[in-house]
Formats: sequence, structure tokens, C-alpha cells
Amino acid sequence: MCGISGLFNFTNRNIEAKEIISKIVKAQNLRGPDDNGQWQSDCKKVLFGHNRLSIIDLSTTGTQPFISLDNNFIITFNGEIYNFKEIKKELISKNIKFRSNSDTEVIIESYKFWGLEFLNKLRGMFSFALWDDLSKKLILARDPFGIKPLYYSIKNGVCYFASQVKSFKSINEISNEKSEAGTVSFFMWGHVQEPYTLYKDIKSLEKGSCMVIDISGNIKNIKYADIKKEIIEANPLNLKNYNEKIEYLRECIEETVRYHQISDVPITFLLSSGIDSSTIISSTKNKKNCNALTLDLDEGKQVYNEKFLAKKTAEINSIPHVVEKINQEEVNFLIDQFFKSMDQPTNDGLNSFLISYISKKKLNSKVIISGVGGDEFFFGYPSFTRIQKINNMMKFIPNFKIVDKIFKTYFYKFLKRKKLNTKVSGIYSYGRSTENTFLLQRSAFLKHEFEDMISPDIFQKGIDEIDIHNKLNKDIDGIKNTKLSIMYLEIKYYLCSKLLNDLDWTSMHNSIEMRTPFVDFFFFKKILPLLKSHGDISKNLLLDTVKGKVPNTLYNRKKTGFGIPHRKFIDIYFKQNIKYKNPLKDWSILSYQKYLENSF
Repeated sequence: MCGISGLFNFTNRNIEAKEIISKIVKAQNLRGPDDNGQWQSDCKKVLFGHNRLSIIDLSTTGTQPFISLDNNFIITFNGEIYNFKEIKKELISKNIKFRSNSDTEVIIESYKFWGLEFLNKLRGMFSFALWDDLSKKLILARDPFGIKPLYYSIKNGVCYFASQVKSFKSINEISNEKSEAGTVSFFMWGHVQEPYTLYKDIKSLEKGSCMVIDISGNIKNIKYADIKKEIIEANPLNLKNYNEKIEYLRECIEETVRYHQISDVPITFLLSSGIDSSTIISSTKNKKNCNALTLDLDEGKQVYNEKFLAKKTAEINSIPHVVEKINQEEVNFLIDQFFKSMDQPTNDGLNSFLISYISKKKLNSKVIISGVGGDEFFFGYPSFTRIQKINNMMKFIPNFKIVDKIFKTYFYKFLKRKKLNTKVSGIYSYGRSTENTFLLQRSAFLKHEFEDMISPDIFQKGIDEIDIHNKLNKDIDGIKNTKLSIMYLEIKYYLCSKLLNDLDWTSMHNSIEMRTPFVDFFFFKKILPLLKSHGDISKNLLLDTVKGKVPNTLYNRKKTGFGIPHRKFIDIYFKQNIKYKNPLKDWSILSYQKYLENSF
């Protein structure tokens, strides 16, 4: 896991390239404190920077930027390719030579042999920049789920790229002018949706895509992996009974966990009392150099304490288990650090920041395995049932404009005055379709709520550019199953743009690589046929794959997630000087304000 950066000057402009990249490398030091390096092309038009967190091939042969044996291809790479040994073996059989044991070299040689088609062979999380000196073109690419970030800016004939948004502030010609779409996106979702950032000049390379720029400045965007397409085209499995389905899923989970354990350093499993983390740790065959970490957030309320069931799960699976208690002093420190380190504004992320900090401080962890993704792929969120219930209810409410006006104005104002949940006021105007009910369900603020928080000009331009209702409608067009439609929306708008983004910057700020076995494109494609063939997918199906390896109590308890008691922590942090009426909304506003204070 690393930080990458660089530039491609496809003009004859004179720029201080080395100075710029040196500043970015310094700014991204926490992403890769083990080593750093730079490379510049003979033509002086291309410059790569790299910060290394050594996970695979700890020797100097894994140092980046990495140059091919023939000196024609150079790469700066962030991430892990879990099947690199298999790809390497295939290439060796075709007489390809290697000089390292790193997955980085495998990317270069795969590109040389297969061209851009090689992207479909990579099982892992990644973002990289590759310079093809033969054809004089730059290739930027991200993994199918966008687990690893890559931001870019094209200004005056120069393409700049980096792993962090904040890194661009060292580039003078990149403006700090706010993006209307990025601003509206934050208030709508509680985070900024790709391809936007909070700044006009900086974009996020979209997941599952690559960008090719040639020496003349011609740009080609290629979508090589499409989550929605996979959902639509997957064929149901022809399995005879429930036990066969359980066995199939068990094999899929064990396989993805095995791949995600590839490492030359010890691995820490995050273990809560929930189904997802318990399933992953119970699917682990190789327990060498592994331990499990549980955070004890018990402040006198059992709801925040996960150590008891977690301890039992670890014992059953014979994995060393560590429980670390969090005190209020550490929480206060972490909230301060959280605000200072945010790479993009978010109303989430404190959970993962706390986990990463404790893992590094108490265990000196370098690699962490998380159960993120289980809720999206196995219908664990309330949205999967709630949205359908709301849609059924809305069938009985007449669709008249006057009723719409009453709900959006008078009813909303009444609820606000009574300090009640104003989101209820959006049910009528938002709830006429699956996609709009999803927006109501996942939105941080309703449109008529955040309209007063930003200037009318920014609001209108942002709303027009995002065009969210039409976009959501197109998103699920062609997905005939309602649950699968919701799954795709949860993946795109919550998992990929929010959870995974927050996991990256919070873990990398603490120099930790966060791995997510459920969020694996190969795994996803293998389970989709099962999801289509099994009409009532639930977390019970997941639990049945590890029956006997988790405490029986897990089968009968309601869904619980790893949650930070925001209201309690925030109130204490501010010593009761600030009153919070709605933790999510007030936390969103506070995060946005703090981000602006610590960004450009």
C-alpha cells in the first residue's frame, strides 16, 4: 500500500516538476513511510513520485517507481494484486523474465503482453500510473470497486495526479475554487460522489476505468469493469438444494479470504460481534501470523461493547485475540486528528479512523482485514426491506401537485418546529420510485433542508449538474429485481463513494493497509449467480457457511454494526458548549466546516 503521484507535461511549458512532485511525496508520507522515490523521463515531460508501505517483497527490488527490465515501461502503483503469483506463473510459461517478487512488476509485464486487456486479469485493489515510453502515453487506472483512490487535474496542458486531494494544494496553478456539484453532493449524501471533489480543478478517476493520455494531449477514457453490467448479465446457479448453495458460498468466501491473506507481514483481523467480521475470521484456513482485534467501547452501556461474543468467536477459531479499550481522552485526541486529516469532507469515517489508530498504536499493525461489504452483498441494511415498504405505502397516497406542495413546505416546517424528523416530509415528494426512495433513505439532508445552507447560485448550479433523480433512474434501468436494484445503489452511492473512500484515507493516515475480502470483483462475480438463484438472500445464508465456527448467539440476535456513539463523544469533546439536536446532520455540518479550515 502506498501513495502515488506524478505529472505529464504534454506541452512545451516550463514547470518546476521536481519541486512539485517532491512536495506531494512529502505530503503523502504517511501513506508510505518505509521508502520514497522519484523517476523522471529522458524527455523531462513525465515525473513519477512514490511513497512505499512495504507489504509484499520487502526487499529493495520492490522499490518504486518501478522500471521494467527493458527500460521502456515505468509504473507507480498503489494497492495489492492478490493473484499476482498466478499471473506471473502464466507469464513465465511464455518466457517472460522477472527480477523481483513484487506484484508491481507483474502489472508492467502483463500490460506489455496483453495490453489494456490485462486489467480484467487483476484481482485486487489498485490505482496506478504507467508510462509507456514506446508509444509515449500515460495510463491511469483504478480497480473495479474504486477501493484505492486516484485524483487528477488537467491544467494548461499538464496532467497532475495523486492519491490525496490535499496533495494538490502544493500546485500553484490548481485553484481552490469550490465545485458546485461537489458541494451539493456533500450535503446530499454526507460525502462527495465521484467524479467530483470539493474543488473544481480536481476530479476523481472513476472506479473500474482507465484514462489514456498521449503525447499530443489526446485523452481516452475506458470503462473496463462495470458492476451494473455484471448484475444484469449474471445467470442464476443451477443448484438443487439449500445445502449446495451454502457449500458454494462457503467455497467462495474461503477463496477470497485466502487471497486477501497474501502478505509478507503479520495480519490483524477486525473482529466485532457482527456477522460479517465473524464470517471472515471463521473462513480463515491459514492462521499463521494472524491475530484478531476487538475495540472495547463500553462506557457503561452494553450496546457499545462487542468483546464478549468476539472473544468466543476467536476462541472457537483458535486465533489470538486482543481487546483494546478506548477512553474519552483518546477519543478527544482522535476527533481532533480526524478533522485535521480528512482528505475529503465526510459525515462518516470516525469509526475506521479510531480502528486504524488503535491498531497502529497498540498492535503496530500494518495490514488489517475488515468485513466491509457484507451488508451490501447480502442485503443486510434496513433499506432492502424499508424501501419496498415505503413504496407500497405510497401507492395509497394520491399523486397531486397540491399534496406535494403541502408535504414539501407546510408539513416540513411543522416537523422542523416540533423538532421532529424532517425526513418524513420527503416521503411524498421522493417516494414514487425505488431510486427516489433510496435517495430519501440515504440522504444526509433533503434538498429543501440544505438549500438554505449554501448560496442560491451554488445550490442551483450543483443541483443541475448532478441531476440526481435522472441519474438514479438510469442507474437501475435494466435491473429487474428490486433487491438487486437497491444493492447496486448501495454499492455505488454508499459502499464505493463513502465507506471505501473513508477506509482508505483513515487507514493510510495511520500507515495501515485495509483489506476487504467481500469487496473483491472476482468474489462479487462468483456470488451474483447465487444471489439470483436464491430468492430470499439474507445474513443467515452467510452465517450458515460458518456454522459451528461462530457462537450460536449470533444466529438469533438483531443486526448490529460497529458504531461510535457520536452524540456522547461529541458532547463531551465540546464540553457541552455545543448542543446537538440531530447527531448525523449536525456532525455533517461540523465535518464540512472543519474540512474547510484544514484544506486548501
